[in-house]
Amino acid sequence: MLNNKNVILQIISKPLYLAVFCALLVFGCSNEDLNIAEFRGTIIEGATVNIDCEFIFQTNGGTYYVPTFLPAQFKQNGVLVFIKGEVLEELSSCSNANGDGRFIRIEQISSAN
Repeated sequence: MLNNKNVILQIISKPLYLAVFCALLVFGCSNEDLNIAEFRGTIIEGATVNIDCEFIFQTNGGTYYVPTFLPAQFKQNGVLVFIKGEVLEELSSCSNANGDGRFIRIEQISSAN
């Protein structure tokens, strides 16, 4: 009798494990929460504009963001860039009262032509 229960549990558990795995895959990899936007602007050394961050990204509209990771080839003052990224809610240590200085997580970055 005990063997029959084990066999039944094995038969039932395999589809259950598969369903749980599929649910984790579908919901775990969802990017609904990402809010990717496109920006054009300039990479600026923070010290040149009296901001206590190494580099900032200033949009053509004047808002500035602090990149969470800026590739080495773009760490130059005055480089014009095109960024696809997500503006994070978290403020950097060099933010101001106007809301400038939010972190931006860069998905793609290229030189603006």
